[in-house]
Amino acid sequence: MTFSTFPPAMPPPTCPHCAGQHSTPAAVPVMEQLHLCSQRLPAAAGDVTLLGELGQQLNHCYIELDTALLRGVMDMRAAHTGLLALLTLLERRDEPLLFSSEEALALLEPIQQRLKQGLDHFNHLL
Repeated sequence: MTFSTFPPAMPPPTCPHCAGQHSTPAAVPVMEQLHLCSQRLPAAAGDVTLLGELGQQLNHCYIELDTALLRGVMDMRAAHTGLLALLTLLERRDEPLLFSSEEALALLEPIQQRLKQGLDHFNHLL
């Protein structure tokens, strides 16, 4: 069993409406962007133009939120599957382990990478 067959990490999310050209700063987490939009909503009650802009910003945030959550969950699931496969391999062995700690680390490296990528997707939101 090899772990090199993990699917590659997914690229960062891009907005389908603006091909990745976002007007909101990437440094501001998505949840903060949603909070800022919700605070501006009462002031825009009578302004159709401002409501339209706010609606577009909210839509963009929800697309980014959904994309990041999906990719994070996919990375976490891949890491979980890798850990289960490794545990199964270790539990069902009929003879003593015949690999070094360096080889064990090599088996765990792709799992660790997927966990980190999944967490990075979630951290981008907060």
